[in-house]
Amino acid sequence: MSSTKYYLHYALLMVGLVLISCAKEKKETLDEDYIVKRESVTNNSKCPEYILKEKENNLNISILLDLSDRIEDQKTKERDSAYLSSLAKVFVNHVKSKKLILLEDKMQLFFNPEPSDDKINDIAEKLRVRFTKETSKESLTEAQTLYDEHPSRLYALAQDDAKEAGGYPGSDIWRFFKDNVKDYVMDDCHRNILVLLTDGYMYYDGTVMKEKNKTSYLTPRSLKALQLNKSNWEQKIKDGQLGFIPANNDLDDLEVLVIGITSHNENPYAKDIMEVYWREWFDAMGIKKYKIKNAGLPSNMEKVMSDFIQKR
Repeated sequence: MSSTKYYLHYALLMVGLVLISCAKEKKETLDEDYIVKRESVTNNSKCPEYILKEKENNLNISILLDLSDRIEDQKTKERDSAYLSSLAKVFVNHVKSKKLILLEDKMQLFFNPEPSDDKINDIAEKLRVRFTKETSKESLTEAQTLYDEHPSRLYALAQDDAKEAGGYPGSDIWRFFKDNVKDYVMDDCHRNILVLLTDGYMYYDGTVMKEKNKTSYLTPRSLKALQLNKSNWEQKIKDGQLGFIPANNDLDDLEVLVIGITSHNENPYAKDIMEVYWREWFDAMGIKKYKIKNAGLPSNMEKVMSDFIQKR
């Protein structure tokens, strides 16, 4: 090979290597840009990275109390108070099991509509607790004490409020799910759990709607009118497309635990019918995890709460 051909061959080889190197560098730059863009989408959250990683272990427990005429029953008030105390116990035990630096857990109480008595709302504010890495051991003890002592006082005030108002206005559960649940109960940083203490009926005089055979309410009287008192009741619900009107959608990041289903109806299938109403309502709103329980002994219900919250 002549020296001229040799140098030409060498020059072409070097040009090729340079082009390959440039192409590789460009690809790496594109890959880096893609990774940065992908991470900016993935981490497009208000949560710090270390909190977001622990989302499933960060509890955001909200409690919606049904302060309708159901609380006229002394046994209901005592059970509800015990349920709230047990729920606080499960929550506090969860917090105690976490490393201090990872604490990002909260529990709060809601009513809908809000009672007119400011003392009731003051108690609800006291029962709004949050634990972070700055939390002291004393705060844990205080939280349990608050939930042990304040609920009975809250119910007594709610009864007095109803007497002054000339009766109970009802509990607007349907409207809470429509207007408030996403803003009050759900956030990106936590595992969002709503615990609903109710007898299973749903009624508020300002939210009475009917769309074909679906309604925003279910009362002992309306349940009786449906004549679902025979063993084919479930088929009749399906054929008639009975149920609650969906109040919202895309609630897949919400878990719901309903406690206290109680029949005020001579229909032997009443509790089963209410459970189907609630179950199909949750399904229609996109809620993937829920549990619906009849009223029971507080000692038994504590295990139900614990299992639900601990995902057992």
